Amino acid sequence: MTSDEVLEELKSIIVEDLDVDVEYQDLTPAVPLFENGLGLDSVVLVELISGIEKRFDVVVPDDLLTVDTFKDLQSVARVISALLAAVESPAGHGLMMTPRGDGR
Repeated sequence: MTSDEVLEELKSIIVEDLDVDVEYQDLTPAVPLFENGLGLDSVVLVELISGIEKRFDVVVPDDLLTVDTFKDLQSVARVISALLAAVESPAGHGLMMTPRGDGR
């Protein structure tokens, strides 16, 4: 999956699955997810992480649950792309990732 495809999937999660008042076309890669942007709160952030894990069939490790990771859509897309690449080839990316494989 390309990073552009990851970004488009992220936009879909936000517009379709989260309780946020935003239009798909208003979501740019640089839109902040917290203050001065979408204004996501902690509950919606947990829903976003859950949506990411389900949609991309990955587990976001605790060490990536940082403000930097969720700064904007582009930073989230970069992390997801790295997670997807690590699932395909864990030795080359320094991320310990496994596919969910639990049907969620």
